[in-house]
Amino acid sequence: MAQGKPNEHRAQLQVCMSDLTNDLIASMMKAPSSVQIVASPPGAGKTKTIIDVCTQLRLHHKKIAVVCQTNHQADDFCRRLVKACPFANAIRFAGGNAPTEPPCEGCRVIMKSREFPEGTKIVVGTAAKWSMIDTCEEMDCMIVDEAWQMTLATFLPMLRFCNRFILIGDPGQISPVVRNDTERWETSRNAPHLAAPGVLTQNMKIQQRKLPATWRLPHDTAKLIQPFYDFQFDSAAQDGERSLLVEKVGSRVGYGDIDAALESLSGRSVASVLVPAPTRGVVAQRDLDVAQICANVVVRALERQATAIALDGQDPSPRRLLPKDIGVSSTHRVMVQAIIESLPPELRDVIHVDTPERWQGLECELMVVAHPLSNVTKASKFDLETGRLCVMTSRHRSGLVVVSRDHVPEMLANILPTANQALGQDDVFGLGLFRHRAFWNQLHAG
Repeated sequence: MAQGKPNEHRAQLQVCMSDLTNDLIASMMKAPSSVQIVASPPGAGKTKTIIDVCTQLRLHHKKIAVVCQTNHQADDFCRRLVKACPFANAIRFAGGNAPTEPPCEGCRVIMKSREFPEGTKIVVGTAAKWSMIDTCEEMDCMIVDEAWQMTLATFLPMLRFCNRFILIGDPGQISPVVRNDTERWETSRNAPHLAAPGVLTQNMKIQQRKLPATWRLPHDTAKLIQPFYDFQFDSAAQDGERSLLVEKVGSRVGYGDIDAALESLSGRSVASVLVPAPTRGVVAQRDLDVAQICANVVVRALERQATAIALDGQDPSPRRLLPKDIGVSSTHRVMVQAIIESLPPELRDVIHVDTPERWQGLECELMVVAHPLSNVTKASKFDLETGRLCVMTSRHRSGLVVVSRDHVPEMLANILPTANQALGQDDVFGLGLFRHRAFWNQLHAG
């Protein structure tokens, strides 16, 4: 590949992002009421896009509301906003469970909407806070971050305070978590428990925009997770620009497959370790064998001084991985606990091991995941929903190791889609099965 070509590729992506930002701002300025929806792959610059829109609208003396899904996301957004625009007049709109201390200098905390200052401002709060307040001055623009995690029922109350909306998020990841019974809305086109962008797109003539590329994920990982999305996207990192190198050391009994997986990350970003299924009995949900292999991958990566190389960044210097650079995920809490207990005591508090729900929005250099179908022998609709798998396999910048029982491909091949969804609704079971098969075939291709 020519030396200048990757830089040209990324420059074109930057232009596409800038054009998208300008289009969003123009729509906000021109239309008396509008809804703009922006779909994004993982690590595509959602927060940067929102900050760019906020700072530009601020120059036009607009009152802007930013809606985040959690207090952590809201605090992090405030910090990034103030860093990019120190004079943003940022306000952290906090609820009773949020810290009363500002998340950073240049930002103040306000708990009641009637205390908002007059004039230009950028107010950042959670979806729960915005949807539950009774009164608020009319805002010029409301921007919803991680919009596919927000239900229609949470979004609708916000119409009282604004006529112009930008909903931006990742449609391939985890759907909104709803604990109430939703059977009564199975055939509704306006089901309140579904993600707001999906319902709005289905019922309104909205042109859905898309961020063009992932800036976090390596080139081949972008191809791996492509089946989770119904739109095409690129990777800012070109083929071969990201790698993870490990030092040559003596072999260890029982670590052959792990060593081979780590060594393969010098030429690709994704590797797999297969664990034989039990010869008798069934695979337990608390699979201690898979948990131990996940822990061993972490230990071996540190022993072999794994080093991340990113030729697509401004600093291409190799960087040796520290424990905080490695993450582990499993879809079940019992497996998360089993993996933590399998780690050496000195690593249990420094390696981030958690469910995909808590990994959403985070990133690391090396990710180790327990495949969600490893500890089941008969996949349910819940097991085949791919949002969690998408989150787990899209957190890394350099390398991903997927640990799985070897019965998964046979199980996927023997599943017959039931197509028992409500009339007029998507076949979630069949779509999940298709995506899982595509993911597995891509994971083990070549």
